[in-house]
Amino acid sequence: MRELLIRSVSGVLYAALILVSACWSQLAFISVLFVFSTLALVEFQKLIRHKSPVSFLLFGLLTYQFYTQTLAPSLYQGFLLLTLLTSGYLTYCLLKNKDYPSAPFQRSGLTFFYLIGSGFFLLATTSLAASEPNTLTLSMFVLIWTNNSFAYLFGKRWGKTLLFPSISPKKTWEGFWGGALSCFVVSMVFLFFNTGIEKWVFPLLALLIVATATLGDLIQSKFKREAHVKNSGSLIPGHGGFFDRMDSVLYTAPFVYLVFKISEYVS
Repeated sequence: MRELLIRSVSGVLYAALILVSACWSQLAFISVLFVFSTLALVEFQKLIRHKSPVSFLLFGLLTYQFYTQTLAPSLYQGFLLLTLLTSGYLTYCLLKNKDYPSAPFQRSGLTFFYLIGSGFFLLATTSLAASEPNTLTLSMFVLIWTNNSFAYLFGKRWGKTLLFPSISPKKTWEGFWGGALSCFVVSMVFLFFNTGIEKWVFPLLALLIVATATLGDLIQSKFKREAHVKNSGSLIPGHGGFFDRMDSVLYTAPFVYLVFKISEYVS
């Protein structure tokens, strides 16, 4: 009970910072997302034993160019492709139970195209068109929070069948389906609001998030298992570090960005 209370309080504070900054201003929201992603990057580099200040300089430079709208559109497309390919490779390693690459240049590639790429496209979702600023990004956060929270609650109460026992001994199929159902129901609620987004996007987004949020969490768990640690950090009581809290969001963001760009093209 105490663990659930601590987890809930820290989760609410984390969510409040995101929601309040999103309503405050675009600069405040981007700043919060940048800080959270940078902290996740720090923890990720510790996990894979990769010490490189270049990573932070590159992420800062990309963020500045994104905010000032000076980044060439062609670079968006190339960076998105490389980020998605890296995510696909990490998924392949997870499903095939292969160790993640550990050579220095491979760790640099993972840092650039997994963490920095994912963090960048998390920021990039704030630029996508909607009736109100940041609607798309907040919708993504809400659906991920719904999926993860209810997966945890359903798994805690009814979980019996392990989802991926070699990586995560606590995740269950009962929790997975409970989170999936809850996520889909919330996506249906979004249809009643005038968001300026095509209605078909939200159910598709829910289905996408159910898969990517789960994969993102499992991939991060595999990184921790290979590093022989329980949490990526200790900054968020009950959750561990920022990489622990943002693993699903970071993995999901590039896919969400792609879906919304496709929906804009179709419409």
